[in-house]
Amino acid sequence: MADDAVVVGYDVGDATARAMVERVVARARATGRAVTVAVVDSAGVLVAFARMDGALRFSAGLATEKARTAASFGRPTAFMESMMAERPVFAQSFTNQGNWYLGRGGYPLLHDGKPVGGIGVSGDEADFEDDLAREEAEAFGG
Repeated sequence: MADDAVVVGYDVGDATARAMVERVVARARATGRAVTVAVVDSAGVLVAFARMDGALRFSAGLATEKARTAASFGRPTAFMESMMAERPVFAQSFTNQGNWYLGRGGYPLLHDGKPVGGIGVSGDEADFEDDLAREEAEAFGG
Protein backbone atom coordinates (compact mmCIF):
# COMPACT_ATOMS: atom_id res chain seq x y z
CA MET A 1 0.00 0.00 0.00
CA ALA A 2 1.27 3.49 -0.87
CA ASP A 3 2.12 5.89 1.94
CA ASP A 4 -0.60 8.27 0.81
CA ALA A 5 -3.35 5.60 0.76
CA VAL A 6 -4.53 6.61 4.22
CA VAL A 7 -4.89 10.15 5.48
CA VAL A 8 -4.49 10.68 9.21
CA GLY A 9 -6.51 13.45 10.80
CA TYR A 10 -7.15 14.85 14.23
CA ASP A 11 -10.34 15.71 16.11
CA VAL A 12 -11.09 17.79 19.16
CA GLY A 13 -11.17 15.52 22.22
CA ASP A 14 -14.23 14.79 24.31
CA ALA A 15 -12.88 16.25 27.57
CA THR A 16 -11.79 19.45 25.83
CA ALA A 17 -15.12 19.80 24.03
CA ARG A 18 -17.07 19.35 27.26
CA ALA A 19 -14.89 21.89 29.06
CA MET A 20 -15.47 24.40 26.26
CA VAL A 21 -19.23 23.94 26.54
CA GLU A 22 -19.08 24.38 30.32
CA ARG A 23 -17.08 27.62 30.03
CA VAL A 24 -19.50 29.11 27.48
CA VAL A 25 -22.48 28.18 29.66
CA ALA A 26 -20.81 29.71 32.71
CA ARG A 27 -20.06 32.97 30.88
CA ALA A 28 -23.59 33.20 29.52
CA ARG A 29 -25.09 32.42 32.94
CA ALA A 30 -22.93 35.13 34.54
CA THR A 31 -24.60 37.69 32.26
CA GLY A 32 -28.11 36.35 32.86
CA ARG A 33 -28.41 35.07 29.31
CA ALA A 34 -29.29 31.63 27.98
CA VAL A 35 -27.58 30.10 24.95
CA THR A 36 -27.02 26.81 23.21
CA VAL A 37 -23.47 25.71 22.49
CA ALA A 38 -22.27 22.85 20.29
CA VAL A 39 -18.80 21.47 19.63
CA VAL A 40 -18.26 19.16 16.66
CA ASP A 41 -15.31 17.16 15.38
CA SER A 42 -13.56 17.71 12.05
CA ALA A 43 -16.33 15.82 10.22
CA GLY A 44 -19.04 17.97 11.80
CA VAL A 45 -20.23 15.23 14.16
CA LEU A 46 -21.44 16.43 17.54
CA VAL A 47 -18.98 15.89 20.42
CA ALA A 48 -20.43 18.08 23.20
CA PHE A 49 -23.62 20.10 23.53
CA ALA A 50 -25.72 22.08 26.00
CA ARG A 51 -28.95 24.04 25.69
CA MET A 52 -29.40 26.18 28.75
CA ASP A 53 -32.80 26.52 30.39
CA GLY A 54 -34.53 29.38 28.64
CA ALA A 55 -32.57 29.11 25.38
CA LEU A 56 -34.86 29.00 22.38
CA ARG A 57 -35.40 25.46 21.12
CA PHE A 58 -34.49 26.26 17.53
CA SER A 59 -31.09 27.46 18.74
CA ALA A 60 -30.10 23.80 19.23
CA GLY A 61 -30.03 23.18 15.50
CA LEU A 62 -28.44 26.54 14.70
CA ALA A 63 -25.57 26.09 17.17
CA THR A 64 -24.77 22.71 15.65
CA GLU A 65 -24.97 24.08 12.09
CA LYS A 66 -22.66 26.96 13.03
CA ALA A 67 -20.10 24.57 14.51
CA ARG A 68 -20.35 22.23 11.51
CA THR A 69 -19.94 25.06 9.01
CA ALA A 70 -16.90 26.48 10.81
CA ALA A 71 -15.26 23.04 11.06
CA SER A 72 -15.97 22.17 7.44
CA PHE A 73 -14.62 25.38 5.93
CA GLY A 74 -11.97 26.21 8.53
CA ARG A 75 -13.31 29.75 8.81
CA PRO A 76 -15.60 31.67 11.15
CA THR A 77 -19.21 31.67 10.06
CA ALA A 78 -19.08 35.49 10.07
CA PHE A 79 -16.68 35.23 7.15
CA MET A 80 -19.21 33.09 5.31
CA GLU A 81 -21.86 35.74 6.00
CA SER A 82 -19.74 38.52 4.50
CA MET A 83 -18.68 36.36 1.56
CA MET A 84 -22.30 35.65 0.61
CA ALA A 85 -23.76 39.10 1.36
CA GLU A 86 -23.88 40.18 -2.26
CA ARG A 87 -24.79 36.75 -3.62
CA PRO A 88 -28.22 35.94 -2.10
CA VAL A 89 -29.26 33.39 -4.71
CA PHE A 90 -25.97 31.51 -4.42
CA ALA A 91 -26.14 31.75 -0.62
CA GLN A 92 -29.59 30.15 -0.54
CA SER A 93 -28.51 27.36 -2.89
CA PHE A 94 -25.31 26.89 -0.90
CA THR A 95 -27.06 26.52 2.46
CA ASN A 96 -29.47 23.96 1.01
CA GLN A 97 -26.55 21.71 0.05
CA GLY A 98 -25.31 20.97 3.54
CA ASN A 99 -27.30 22.79 6.20
CA TRP A 100 -24.54 25.39 6.32
CA TYR A 101 -24.93 28.51 8.43
CA LEU A 102 -24.01 31.93 7.05
CA GLY A 103 -23.95 34.24 10.06
CA ARG A 104 -22.07 35.00 13.24
CA GLY A 105 -21.53 32.57 16.11
CA GLY A 106 -19.38 29.75 14.72
CA TYR A 107 -15.60 29.30 14.80
CA PRO A 108 -13.26 26.54 13.69
CA LEU A 109 -11.04 24.86 16.24
CA LEU A 110 -7.60 24.83 14.67
CA HIS A 111 -4.58 22.66 15.41
CA ASP A 112 -1.42 23.43 13.42
CA GLY A 113 -3.59 25.59 11.18
CA LYS A 114 -6.01 22.78 10.30
CA PRO A 115 -9.58 22.41 11.56
CA VAL A 116 -10.04 19.64 14.12
CA GLY A 117 -13.56 20.73 15.00
CA GLY A 118 -15.81 23.71 15.42
CA ILE A 119 -17.81 25.53 18.06
CA GLY A 120 -21.17 27.18 17.57
CA VAL A 121 -23.22 29.36 19.90
CA SER A 122 -26.83 30.37 19.33
CA GLY A 123 -29.85 31.68 21.22
CA ASP A 124 -28.99 35.32 21.89
CA GLU A 125 -27.75 38.41 20.04
CA ALA A 126 -25.36 37.65 17.19
CA ASP A 127 -22.47 39.69 18.62
CA PHE A 128 -22.75 37.97 22.01
CA GLU A 129 -22.85 34.53 20.39
CA ASP A 130 -19.88 35.39 18.19
CA ASP A 131 -17.84 36.68 21.14
CA LEU A 132 -18.44 33.49 23.16
CA ALA A 133 -17.50 31.21 20.26
CA ARG A 134 -14.46 33.30 19.29
CA GLU A 135 -13.10 33.36 22.84
CA GLU A 136 -13.22 29.55 23.05
CA ALA A 137 -11.72 29.07 19.59
CA GLU A 138 -8.88 31.45 20.41
CA ALA A 139 -8.23 29.75 23.75
CA PHE A 140 -8.18 26.37 21.99
CA GLY A 141 -5.75 27.45 19.28
CA GLY A 142 -3.68 29.77 21.42
